[in-house]
Amino acid sequence: MFADEGGNAADGMPVTLVTLTFVEHEGKTKLIMRSRFASAEGLQQVMGIGIVQGCASQFYRLDDLLENLQEPC
Repeated sequence: MFADEGGNAADGMPVTLVTLTFVEHEGKTKLIMRSRFASAEGLQQVMGIGIVQGCASQFYRLDDLLENLQEPC
């Protein structure tokens, strides 16, 4: 679901079912993210606003956070 700053559903945006799966892979944790849209049009709509780049930037931020959490205090 796309939401505004208050967590309310954003008008005009497609509903998205997102599934996150954590699996062990070669001694590390792998995160698999899958998104399902009700229609091809909904998918195209979010592709047009840069959903891939937006998600990638958030995962880079998560990488940085996790790296900082592992550093000794």
